[in-house]
Amino acid sequence: MAFSEIIPKLYRINLPIPRGGFESFLDGWLIRDEKRRRTLLVETGPASAVGELLRQLDSNGVEKIDYLLFTHIHLDHSGGAGHFLKAHPETKATVPAKGRQHLIDPRKLIEGSRGSLGSLCDLYGEPLPVPEENMLRPEEAIPGLTVIDTPGHAPHHSSYIYELDGRRLLFAGEAAGCWFPLDGGDFFMRPAAPHKFFYDTAIASLEKLLALEDIDLVCFPHSGWLKDGKELFLRAKEQMKLWLEITSSLPASADREAAAAALKAGDPMLKKLALLPEAVRKREEFFIRQSANGYLGWLRRNKTA
Repeated sequence: MAFSEIIPKLYRINLPIPRGGFESFLDGWLIRDEKRRRTLLVETGPASAVGELLRQLDSNGVEKIDYLLFTHIHLDHSGGAGHFLKAHPETKATVPAKGRQHLIDPRKLIEGSRGSLGSLCDLYGEPLPVPEENMLRPEEAIPGLTVIDTPGHAPHHSSYIYELDGRRLLFAGEAAGCWFPLDGGDFFMRPAAPHKFFYDTAIASLEKLLALEDIDLVCFPHSGWLKDGKELFLRAKEQMKLWLEITSSLPASADREAAAAALKAGDPMLKKLALLPEAVRKREEFFIRQSANGYLGWLRRNKTA
């Protein structure tokens, strides 16, 4: 369903991107906190998804969003921020501090994304600048919200715990990579290692999530939720280490295609690509190549250092 209640006052909103395989790639999360008299939205998705997001909110009686929360500023997560705020100028946004300026002036964000993602940027759409007055300053806390610095997937990445009616909800972003449920209770997962990937930092951030206690629900942007995320976090850590072992063993001349082929041969999880619909499989193969390149980049930077 495009708009579904997972537990009382927490809603999952599908943010469809107009290309085959991307229809269920991304979710936003709506919190209706009646006790604190506020409504929060975690991720707007890219610019191309905002129209459908606004329609879903309107058709489900959501007239006002008090706060936007962004786990990081990659275009698929925050590219719609400026478009959303144009429709809801009363909303305030909280963003990891290192990414704040890139939403206010997105020119470098667009340039960097174009270099990494190519034509996929056209699919996501072009972000609009976020007015500085809509941005919460780092020292402006939201009661009930705990911010956890979890860089690695990006230097500007946060995870959030929100306390809602006695439950502790964790919004983990891509600190544990990407996870997708499959039919029959199985799942597919992969590391999310973009061009500027930081392996050691990502592992340290994953350790922070593993150390958390009393989390009642873990919500992911890609895509779904779990009552207990610890097993998934452990699996993600093991997979990240396996990818490092595989890519470390490759010749120095190996490119992303060779690295992706080695990963598909060496990671049992990637055998599940065959279980995905064709369009979704092609999408995931693209991101596996991207992540393979992220690992190669990290290895080469560290070898040079």
